[in-house]
Amino acid sequence: MKIDKNNHAPLYRQVEQVLEEKIMSKQWEVGYQLPTEHELSELFDVSTITVKRAVIELVNKGYLYRQRGKGTFVAGSTNEQDINAIFSLTTDEEEHPHELISFSIEDSDNEVAEKLGLNPRTKIFKIKRVKIDKHEPVTLEYTYLPYEICPGLTPDDINNELIYNILRKKFHVSLGRAKLIVKPYIAEGEKAERLQIESGTPVFKWERLTYTKQGEIIEYSKFYDRQDKTTYYTEINF
Repeated sequence: MKIDKNNHAPLYRQVEQVLEEKIMSKQWEVGYQLPTEHELSELFDVSTITVKRAVIELVNKGYLYRQRGKGTFVAGSTNEQDINAIFSLTTDEEEHPHELISFSIEDSDNEVAEKLGLNPRTKIFKIKRVKIDKHEPVTLEYTYLPYEICPGLTPDDINNELIYNILRKKFHVSLGRAKLIVKPYIAEGEKAERLQIESGTPVFKWERLTYTKQGEIIEYSKFYDRQDKTTYYTEINF
């Protein structure tokens, strides 16, 4: 593995291009574990900081993914998902594997109360779970629901089911519209651990507010989505 230090291109960019070529040419196949950053720095005769930046660029592009405590691997093809599908209601036949982490009734803090249009310390349901796809964690979900809207909600209700379907089918809520906000986010600590990625890995952060047909806020959720698993798109008709 060689780069040209007399080239005007930044060293990290040259390293990135060499690694990308190995992936695109199939020299490194899906699932291949890369040498460590220290090993790569010796192979390229550059600093580990240069290698780290090159690797992060390829993670951001979706060519690589990092697993906490294991290393960096060549990513497979990502699932394409229409952004609009995040709002859609699904059929009863579909399965939605999730691992429930916690389920509690709490007094809302100021942030959640403001999002839901409630007074501070109003009772809410706080749900934390991980969405599973092909036996791997892909999304860490935090959902907040007003207690008075669904007082009979239980952990069994949300076992492998979508929040929208629960509100619609068990509590007969007429869903009206939803607002979705997406931001870049760096996963660290528990979020990285739950998603089985290295701390410092970029992810998608989605925030969703859902309203009833009467304009009442019924749900506030935050989703932390692995970038190496899904590519989002939307289509516009003219």
